[in-house]
Amino acid sequence: MKKILFFSLVAWLSFLSSCCNRQTDALLDRAESFLPAQPDSAAVCLDSILQEDLNESQRALYGLLRSIVSNHRGDGVTSDSLIRESYDYYRKASRDGQTSDPVLQRRYAQGCYYMSVFYANSDSLELCGELLQQSIRGSQQCEDWHTCYLAHTLLSLTTSWENPRDATRQALKALEIYHKVDDDINNEVLIMGHVAASYLAAAEPDSALEYYLKGYELAEENHLREAQNSMCMGLSDTYCYVGAFWHALLYAKIGVETADSTTLASSLLSLAQCYYANDSLEQAKAVLDTIRCDSDDYVNRYLALRTLSEIAVQSRNVDSLYAYVDSAYLFLENRFSREQQVKDAVVIQEKKQEAVRHETELHGWIIAFVLVFLLLMAGIVFYFYYVRKRPVCQPDAPVEVEQHLLEQHQQRTLTHAVQQKRLVRRLESAHKHPSDSKQEKRTERAWAEMEKLINETDNDFVKKLRQQYPDFKEKDVHLCMLVRLKESNATLVNIFNVGESAVKKRKSTLKKHGFHITDADITLEQIIENF
Repeated sequence: MKKILFFSLVAWLSFLSSCCNRQTDALLDRAESFLPAQPDSAAVCLDSILQEDLNESQRALYGLLRSIVSNHRGDGVTSDSLIRESYDYYRKASRDGQTSDPVLQRRYAQGCYYMSVFYANSDSLELCGELLQQSIRGSQQCEDWHTCYLAHTLLSLTTSWENPRDATRQALKALEIYHKVDDDINNEVLIMGHVAASYLAAAEPDSALEYYLKGYELAEENHLREAQNSMCMGLSDTYCYVGAFWHALLYAKIGVETADSTTLASSLLSLAQCYYANDSLEQAKAVLDTIRCDSDDYVNRYLALRTLSEIAVQSRNVDSLYAYVDSAYLFLENRFSREQQVKDAVVIQEKKQEAVRHETELHGWIIAFVLVFLLLMAGIVFYFYYVRKRPVCQPDAPVEVEQHLLEQHQQRTLTHAVQQKRLVRRLESAHKHPSDSKQEKRTERAWAEMEKLINETDNDFVKKLRQQYPDFKEKDVHLCMLVRLKESNATLVNIFNVGESAVKKRKSTLKKHGFHITDADITLEQIIENF
């Protein structure tokens, strides 16, 4: 009873563990199905998962999905530990993208892309470019066109300053691949902006204006204010580049109107630069003072201070110049100090997470060791108390048991012999009335009973005979059965209702054509006996 309870407990724990794994897999699959269209819904699914309970493959998928959600929310990929663990796992599982499994291939391509996003944010452009090439190859093999055009787009951004021609080619390739998938229209506008920016970096402002205007019209048509703002900034910069300052000022004003809280500072800066280019210094100074006082974006605040310094130089206002330069220096010093503190805090947090993960793994190993030890102790206890402590039989008990078994065997042998003789007599009497239909049925039952009896007492002789010689007819099988029972030719004459010469001829025919033995010294009886 205790043994049954013990194994029931082990089975129940295994069942609970498998249920938890299935529930976690379902949550991960549901989160993946929400991406990339609904990152907030995917984040809700991921928030309900405990990282400590995940196995290796689940942690890899969790880290990948977390990185995708973070990137689509506009936060970028900032956690090196999460995405690196996912990238390392899928790189090994897919054998560097050489697997034939499309799911592993797709996740490997995604891991390469989001690892490259992390490197791009860390200004490690060489590593970023290598991973993007791997992501493009992997996504093309599994036809994950969404990841493919994203990789081409980021590759265009990372190479725009060093090689604007290649950046333009990558951006155009991204736009071409985008049209293969039914994706977010906002991405098409952004890719057009990348194409235009690449053309501008390559000193082709006419082509840049063409794509900026296409992107602006598409954004305006679909009421995409953020994308419309981005296109306006690009148009303003491009028109400034070609010297069309009034057009630049027009799109800069539209950009301010379409800006939100995150893009307002950069839009105001673009407007101030247009005023400055048109020699409207007072308007430019007023806009720049707004950025300097109200913006939280340190880059735009620094650029505003630098432009105000240029205006002070142009106005020959030395006092204002010194004030702006001092403010810019102090601002940059404070900002870099805060940034370093944030980076240090992120590093410390990641180290803490890594320590927690290792501690969790250690606890898992300790629990597993304890369970194995308990199982071992339970086995030892069971052995000593249920095996070694069993009552010892009396010395003469084995002899009595052996005698009893021998008597049972003899009784069964005798019973089988009686049954065989009875069946043989039934078959002998059956052929005396060959035209009686009832007698034919009784004969068939007698043969079936005899076959069953021989199989039970003689190691499935008839069954093996039928398997090895499937072409044997029923009369051949019946003859083999009777020979196996060592029935005489006289008995066979009575059963088959033929002469003795016919019985001998049938035996000879079966030996030659059935068993394919032509040796005259070997009889059918020897063949059947040694079968």
